[in-house]
Amino acid sequence: MPSWAAQHRPSRIYFGVEFCQHLLPSEADVIAAAEQCRSRGLGMTLLTPYVTDGWLDPVSRLVKTLIEVKAPDPEVVLNDWGLLRRLRREFEGQVEWVLGRGLHRMMRDPRLADVGPEHLGGDTQPDLWLEGSYSSREFRLLLAELDLHRVEIDYPLQGLRDLEDFPLNFSLHLPYGMIASGRNCMVSSYGKPPSLRFMVPIACDAPCRDFTIHLRAPWSRRGLGNNALPLLDANPAPSPSFPPSRRVESLPPSGADPSPRFLQKGNTHFYELNEDQILAALQWAASQRGLDRVVVEPALPM
Repeated sequence: MPSWAAQHRPSRIYFGVEFCQHLLPSEADVIAAAEQCRSRGLGMTLLTPYVTDGWLDPVSRLVKTLIEVKAPDPEVVLNDWGLLRRLRREFEGQVEWVLGRGLHRMMRDPRLADVGPEHLGGDTQPDLWLEGSYSSREFRLLLAELDLHRVEIDYPLQGLRDLEDFPLNFSLHLPYGMIASGRNCMVSSYGKPPSLRFMVPIACDAPCRDFTIHLRAPWSRRGLGNNALPLLDANPAPSPSFPPSRRVESLPPSGADPSPRFLQKGNTHFYELNEDQILAALQWAASQRGLDRVVVEPALPM
């Protein structure tokens, strides 16, 4: 447990994965997690990802298992509109549905706080950079129609406007925020023959469990000038078969290179808030009327 969260007693466990159908837990895992929650007096939230048609049944079975074992205060976080429609039809009124981070828009790009609005010809960040889909009246009406009353959000590096008196509850994820996710997974191509790389995997041996890619965005830092580091290796080895490498082999210390960092775990990119940013996010959260939950992520949520 990180130090900034250690003084608080947890009230709920988030179990599962939001961003990859190949990392779904088994029904036995759900049963074991429910028993652990029950023995510790904790509620249980099942995370589900966006899925293709072939994974609708497996996710449905997980939710059915969650209900049958009488998981305490059960919730299901949904990141797929089609999956939401099916599960509501099958299990209406038996669990609480929650809108996942993948189903509403926020400006989560870690370069935004650094680039500024110069390309827009102004010095003030657009309001849209500081809010999410929940700010739209039409979007809130849709959520009410779908009986969705809780929304999972991130705290972007440029900050957020105060939440208005929305008829919603919010859960804030810290310290990691989702940037983008997709079905193609570069990490799943690791060790594969060229004919199988960069394709949507039919099955996956989950190399993301062992590898995390650390990335930087040197083009986004304003004011770096000649301090920007090159994209090319310092001494690229010439090869008649391949062009020069377009990456550096190791990242410089952040103090010497303030370019924004981000992380890739499997098919999803994340950013990580530093300690000062976490404290700023917690201070903001404490003043928000509808934000009643902080989801602590001790590791990348994949």
